[in-house]
Formats: sequence, structure tokens, C-alpha cells
Amino acid sequence: MNTPPQNLALLLQETSFRTPTKKTLFHKENQKYQGLGWDQVQRRVNALASFFLKQGVKTGDRIGILSENRPEWLITDFAALSIGASTVPIYTTLSASEIQYILVDSACEWLALSNKALFQKVSSIQRQVPSLRGMIAFESSVLLDRREIEIPIFGTSDLWNTPTHEDLDRIRKNVGSSELASIIYTSGTTGTPKGVMLTHSNFIQNVVLSEETLKMSSADVHLSFLPLCHVFERMAGHYLMVRLGATIAYAENLDTVPQNISEIRPTFILGVPRFFEKIQTRVMDKVRSASPFRQGLFAYARELGRRKRVGEKTGWMAKLSTPLAEILVYHKFKKGLGGRLRFCVSGGAPLSKEIGEFFCDLGVMIYEGYGLTETAPVITVNRHDRHRFGSVGIPLRTVEVKISEDGEIITRSACVMKGYFRKPVETAQALKDGWFYTGDLGHLDSEGFLFITGRKKELIVTSGGKKITPRPIEVLLEKDPYILRCVLFGEGKKCITALIVPKEAPLAEWALEQKIEHRDYQDLLHNPKIFQFMDGRVQELMKDFAPYERIKFFALLDKDFSQASGELTPTLKVKREVVQNRYKDLLQSFYAAER
Repeated sequence: MNTPPQNLALLLQETSFRTPTKKTLFHKENQKYQGLGWDQVQRRVNALASFFLKQGVKTGDRIGILSENRPEWLITDFAALSIGASTVPIYTTLSASEIQYILVDSACEWLALSNKALFQKVSSIQRQVPSLRGMIAFESSVLLDRREIEIPIFGTSDLWNTPTHEDLDRIRKNVGSSELASIIYTSGTTGTPKGVMLTHSNFIQNVVLSEETLKMSSADVHLSFLPLCHVFERMAGHYLMVRLGATIAYAENLDTVPQNISEIRPTFILGVPRFFEKIQTRVMDKVRSASPFRQGLFAYARELGRRKRVGEKTGWMAKLSTPLAEILVYHKFKKGLGGRLRFCVSGGAPLSKEIGEFFCDLGVMIYEGYGLTETAPVITVNRHDRHRFGSVGIPLRTVEVKISEDGEIITRSACVMKGYFRKPVETAQALKDGWFYTGDLGHLDSEGFLFITGRKKELIVTSGGKKITPRPIEVLLEKDPYILRCVLFGEGKKCITALIVPKEAPLAEWALEQKIEHRDYQDLLHNPKIFQFMDGRVQELMKDFAPYERIKFFALLDKDFSQASGELTPTLKVKREVVQNRYKDLLQSFYAAER
């Protein structure tokens, strides 16, 4: 691949010149996927960029994007980048007040949004966002409610024919590599979200390094379903695909991803651990309901895969049966993932070692990586020729990684952010002598593989001075077939306590087998036999931990945490402080009992 250009807008322009008629940006229209040629994408980008210039948008201005993944998202992003403006992506799941905070904090002057539901959120807060001068609507139905807003609003379908501004090419070529490309707001698990300032160079460097590491090409096909607001999808499923001239298809929504995978047949999948967990659960549910013969066949195929993974020698019987396993098990598993999948990449949260091994044993590799919004994002990743289950891989070329004296992962590279928007104190705390302090705890093994052990801010220090990293314990418990989620507490207290969300279906099935009478699920969770059963599982799982690390008291919750209640971030991480405040009386009662 040729030397990368100095800015992201030229990245798109090079691809549109190289493969103008190749179809990309596939989206569902009238129940059928329709695509745009790269030259059509470039023309729409030019039209929207010209419209922005005529509206007085200039270098350094900020344009918000509040939309699900769709072609207009990419077009708006590149239109802004073409004139030196920066984009501010906003999760569609955020509340009106959270959207208001981001728009005000970033001082957005324009906002692009997709549908009427999102328009209603914005119309309710418009007077609290004085910087907002205009809006772009992706769907024409939004324009029917334009009287509800006091600022001008334009439909994209009316803007695609905007004549190209005479200065557009000159402006695009003059956008420097150090110019701000995007302000991405962190999920905020432990406080107020901060706007991470990423430059054109930050993204381009990460794109180039990821391209060479994962050995990708223009022949690749990507199904985009992780939110483009998330830096993982933004870099790997957006800018990297543009750089390659690969095919991008947009999932209709999260519920249709399995169907869309069979329609698009991606060559790789970008996912978060929860996505791969669901696939494993679905596969194992089918196996459990299958005939004894098929269950045995599946188990044997997995065992053959395990032997290959660990490098065990196999006899003639295994060699003879491998083709049969390929036809009856491995091929069927791969077909469920589209049929031409080369590999998967997992990011955003720790991937269970067991899930990685499960996929590998069935013939599909998941390359787990590690990064943050502040690093644009990839720092380390496993790859075909260097892989270690349970690790997040080795650093990308030119990316430096060290472990500080207190166990914190720090990194230095051209991918590291410019800083936090209008937050000099927080920037100074995170960036020291060119090194970014990630806030994550971990260690490097003798071969340079990085292992994550927890978050520094989540470290629990008991009243006895014992330090406990909660996430590894929580992950261990969440592997149990009866436990959906576990969250530990105990800061400044004598012992560790937990809130546990059981898996309703397996627990109800066990209760039925045990003939435990109950009126409803809530009543079931209050049954002493259920508590004893769950307590036994918890204690068994924690038998090898030090006494001060073990859970002494816990409560069973009848429903999982959610984004709507403010307990989860848009990337589905638990907001510990929110959960702790919500259940403070319950948690305090445990320690009262301890006295």
C-alpha cells in the first residue's frame, strides 16, 4: 500500500480515485442491501463539505454526529474532515441531558442526526445549547417536525447536489496532520466524561500499523455493527476500511446482526466480548438440545481442535476423523458466521480465555487486542504469527509499552491523543514526559505479551490495607453457568461484598428440578435453598483465593444493570459509583451485620 496521506480526507480521496466504481457502504433499502460506488461516496462528501463551507463552517469548528451506523455517518464525518472541522460522535443511547452535556462541553456549532426519536431528544434541549447554529437530518421524516426547533435544519437528500465549492480542494489539501479530527467522549465509568482530542495523524498512524499487523486488503468485507461512536469501530471498521478500499456494510440493528452476517458474509468480524459470548451460548444451547450422537460428535470435534491448539500429537484415528469433523462441525460453525470468515478481533473489554479457546477449537481465531480512546485506539494485539490466549497480544510496531512501579500500563507512540478538551489538569495527569498513563494494571511476560489485571481506579483497598483487583474475580464468577454478572465492593471496609445477577433461565430450570415452589422469579430469589445453592457455587469458585479476597456477603438481584438506568456505559461497562449509590443501603446492611 502506498504512503499514507497527511489527513483523513485525502485517505478517502485516494481510494475514490483508485477504485471509483467499486461498491461499498451497503445498507438495507426496501429489504435489500444497496451499495454506493467510492466515487459516489466522494461526490456526496464534496457536496456536504461545500454546503458546510457556504454556511460559514471553518477549520477548528465542531460538528456533532448523533446517529446509528449508516452511510450518512461516514459521509458527514469525511465532509467535516475535508474542511478542517472536527466531528463529535454521540451515542444514540444517551439521554437528552447527556447529549446536552457533550454538545455544550464541545461547543458544537452543527449537529447531524438520523431519525425522529433522536430529534425529539435534541429539540427538548436546544435552548440549553447556545453554540448550535444548524442541523442536518439524515431522514426526511425529521423535517416534518422542523417547527419544534428554533435553528435551521436541512435534509441530506436535498444537499447531495450542492455544487462543489471552488476552494474545497485547496482547503482539503491544506488540512494538516496535527489538526484535530475528532473529540470522542469517554464512557465515564468513574466520573464526568472527558473529550479526548484525536488528530488526523493519531488515526492514520493507528490505521497503518493495524493494516500491516492484521494483513488486510481491499478484498475484505466488513459488517459494521459496533457503534461508530466507539473508537474501536471508528478506526478499524471505518478509517481502515477506507484506507484499504474494502467493502463496508451496515447492520440494520443489533438484533439483526446474525441475519445480516449470513447476508453479507464478512471476511472478518470486529466484536466486543459480549458478542462472542452470545455466539458461544447459542451454539451450546443447540448442542444441548441435539441428539446424543450429535452431542458426542461435537465434543469429539472440540477435543480434536483442542489437541491441535496445544500441539498434542494425534494418532492415525484422529487424523482420519478430522475431515469428518471439518464437514459436520467446523464447517457448520463457520457457515453460521457467514462462511468466509478469516478471523475475528475482540476489543473494548477483556475477552475470556475460555471463549477464545472455544472459537479456536472450532476453527475460528479471535485476536484479542487492547487500547483506549486516548490511543486511537490499538496499543497491542494478538496476531496470526504471535498469539497467546489470555493475553492482549504484543505492541504494534513503533508503539512502546512499559509497566510503572505501581503496576500501571503506560504507553508512548504517535497514536497518543493531543489531550482532553479544555481540561489541562486532567491532561497533565494522564500525559507525563510523552507517556500516557492508561489507568489499567497489568504485566508483560518474557516474550512481550501484555496481560491486563484490572483498573487502577477500581482497586479495592480494605480497612486492613489489603489491595484487591475486582475484575479478575468478577470475570471468574461470570463464567459460572448460573451467574450473569457480579460486581464487587469493599473499599475501606473489613470484607468484600458483592451484587450478583443470576441467569434466570438456568436457575429457574434448576429450581424446577429441585421442586422448589415459588410464585415468580423475585420470590424464587428469596428462597433460602436458592441462596444456599448460589453461595455454594460462589465459595467453590473462590476456594483458591486468599481469605481477604473472598466474597463474605452477597445479594441476588432480579434484573441486570442497564444503560437506561444509568448503571452501564454505552460500551456496557458497569458504572461502579452509580451502582454503589443505588444499592448503598443494601451494601451497608452487610457491614452492619459484620459488626
